[in-house]
Formats: sequence, structure tokens, C-alpha cells
Amino acid sequence: MPQSKVVSDQMLPEKNELIRAFQADGTITFVNAACADFYEKTVDEMIGSNLATFLSEDEREDIIADIFSITPENAEVTTRPKFICKDGRIQYLEYINRGLFRADGSIVEYQSVGVILAAEEGETNVSASLSGGGREGAVNVVDGLGQYGLGFFSAQMQEVVRHAEMYHTDRSIPVLIEGETGVGKEIIAKIIHFGRSKSLLPFVDINCTAISPSLFESELFGYDSGAFTGAVSRGKQGKLDCAHGGTLFLDEIAEIPTELQAKLLRVLEEKTFYRVGGLRHIPTDIRVIAATNIDFDSHVADGSFRKDLYYRLKVGHIYIPALRERREDILPLARMLLRQSSQKRHKKFHNISEAACQLLLQHPWPGNVRELKNLMEWATFMFDAPLLLPEHIAHRLTVLGDGQENLRPPSPPVHAPLLRKKRVSKEEVESAIKQCGGNKTQAAHTLGISIRTLYNRLASSMQAPGTDHANTTGYHR
Repeated sequence: MPQSKVVSDQMLPEKNELIRAFQADGTITFVNAACADFYEKTVDEMIGSNLATFLSEDEREDIIADIFSITPENAEVTTRPKFICKDGRIQYLEYINRGLFRADGSIVEYQSVGVILAAEEGETNVSASLSGGGREGAVNVVDGLGQYGLGFFSAQMQEVVRHAEMYHTDRSIPVLIEGETGVGKEIIAKIIHFGRSKSLLPFVDINCTAISPSLFESELFGYDSGAFTGAVSRGKQGKLDCAHGGTLFLDEIAEIPTELQAKLLRVLEEKTFYRVGGLRHIPTDIRVIAATNIDFDSHVADGSFRKDLYYRLKVGHIYIPALRERREDILPLARMLLRQSSQKRHKKFHNISEAACQLLLQHPWPGNVRELKNLMEWATFMFDAPLLLPEHIAHRLTVLGDGQENLRPPSPPVHAPLLRKKRVSKEEVESAIKQCGGNKTQAAHTLGISIRTLYNRLASSMQAPGTDHANTTGYHR
């Protein structure tokens, strides 16, 4: 098998660095001579083999899950595997793993640069990894997902993890995850997918707010040659093809275009689909996990989301409580995230003062765990001290909370656990834009929606190029 030609400039080796590249299924496409020598193989022997065969059984699951967590936003992950040599010696390594992504966010390949650690350094790193870096007894997000910095301390979150691991055991069950922005819905989806297995099955995610309605069908189903003007001549595989044998994660599922909901329902029920412009039905073996941060009931009630699809997605269900609903998680999470961020930046922070703890407990955390993580990242970037003090975070909390009033503890939620977000119509969007003098960003803020959702609403009545005749839709009746 020829070696991969797609090796980025960042992968050019220094002396003794181990360089490798591999596909999403673990197939190795490139290694340098130093890497092959270390693993006691030839370059030709390693090319075409699977990455999993070079990982020890007791940590294979963790390393694979760490690497698969790489996204365009989380583009680099460090792993510290061990390798048992033929003579029985244990060698420790440190790899910096990166993803090479296409413009649409799909993975081209993973690339790793590794160094061999001294025995003492390797043992220290492995010990720190196993001990969790002082996580105070947290139930972590499954061993292989620890780099997210989300330990689950409260009984509520331990129950969430327990249910996620139960759903992992049966791939036939679709799961709907509900929770506010920033609570960790994608992480829970990955627990459902990976569990504690050693599988290299694909995990493919789609942010339904990030794709315009006119392009959504071709992104999901792919298209055949000549499907519409501007289509690639050889056609293109869609996300369903990429997720075959694994999991398709539909984030912000409520934003999926209405006209595609029936087609997604048929995929769930019949396990087949047609590409845009295609005449051949294609079997698929996928588990669907969906997530939303809004109240689905209102969408179903007003007809903007199909009731039958809603119930089909909700065979399995997980609700992730907001951080303000599990305040016992705030301080342990803050300490854990502070230490992780401090270690990454080689800072001195190791604990939080009592006064700073009170500020953290009083903040309403509208951005949930993501907001807390970002605060610790910001504090360790701006300051360096053994103890996190109020002056390090007070101004930032005021800014994030939109005023000093928000530093008081929030009132407990009276209604349903999710924030009730009304589905905004195209007419309301147009009216808001007019009222804001044509400023779309201001209009989105006024309506309480993202600018991406605003553009999706404006485009909702537009039709994709070439989809005005029967044989270019995803399904044929």
C-alpha cells in the first residue's frame, strides 16, 4: 500500500521523532523509518496495518477514544501510550496527535508526532494519568474521554453516565440527549458510542445549525453524479456513508429542515437511504444519537417537528441537568479544570481561595460547564499564582453574567428543566431585522437566537439547486 501523501508541514520530523498518519478506521497510511524501527517493524509492514495492534490491551480503549475526540475546534490531543518490546521491556512514549480536516469539517486523516520518554518520566506520566491529576474521586467521562476536563462528581451526573453506558450496550436504540448549551451533550454521546469498548467504529457528528437547509440533504445523504448543477462529477458520499457501522450524532436536531425529517425517519426504520439524484437504495448500519438544547414539546405541538420522528429518536432518553441545578459539582469541577489548565500552561495554580469559591458558587453559569472551563482557561492565561483569588475572576464573572446582579444565586427553576426557547419563524426574523435597521447580528441577539439560526430561518423557504424535480430528492416513492 502506498504511503500517504497528505503529511502537513507540522509533521516534518526532528531527529528521533516517531511520525505516523492513519485513517479514521485506524489504518496506518504513513510512518517514518524511526517509527517503524521503534515498533520493530519495517515501514512496509506497518503501512496498511491497524493502529490498535500497536497499543497495549489495557490502554487501547483510552488512547483510541482520546484520538477520536479530535475535532476542528479541539485540534490537538496528547497521548502517552506504553509499548511492550519483544524482549519484555516497557517503553513509554508521548504523542501529539492532530487531525487534518476538510473544509466541511470531516476528517481526512490523523497525524501523530511521538518521542520516547525516559523510564522515570514515562512512569510519572502514566501514574498521573491513572490517578486523574487530583480529581477528588470523580467518576470521569469514561476513561478515554478525560481530556475534556469533565469529571462527574454529583449523584445526578453519575446517574447520567450510568444510563449512557447502559445505552452503549445496544446499538439498535436511538437516544435523545436534552440539556442546555454547554452541559456536555456531545461528551455523553461519545460515552454512549465508545462505552468501554476497544472499537474503532466511526463517530460522525453533524451540527444541524451549521448547515444551510439547501445543503443539508446532500451533506446527510450524499449525491450521485449529475444530481444538480455544480455537483462533483463523480458524486459524493454523505455523513450516513461515513457513519456506517458506527454512530451518527445529530447535534441541535430541532434545526433539521422539516422536509428532511420524513427521510431521516425512514433511515431509522428501514436502515436504507437514497443519495440525492440516486436510483439505488443503500443499506446503512448506524446508531443515531440526537441532542437538543430547547424544549421539544413546543416544536412538536406547532408541527415544526414530526411527532413520529420525535418518538422514534426518544427510544432512549438522557437529560443532563444544568450546572446551577447541581451546584455541588461547581467547586470540584473548578479545581480540576484549574489544575489541568495550569499544568498545560506551566503555571503555579493548584487551588482556589475561599473568597473565590464563594464567587463561583454565586454565579448562575448560563454557559454551564463550558463557561466554567473557559473561565479557568482565561484565568491561567492571564495570571500566575499558587491560589486563584477573587481579583483573578471577579471582573470576568461580572462580564459573563451581564452585570453584578447575576452574581447572586439564581432562583430555582419553576418550569421544565430546559430553557424554553420559542421557535422563531421566518416572518419574526424579517421583522426583527427591519426593526434593527438591517443589522442581522443585532436582530439575532434581540430574538435570542444565533446568527447561524437566523440565516437558516431566512433560507428556510429557498430550494436547493437542482432539487425541483422528483429524482433529485433523497428518497423515491
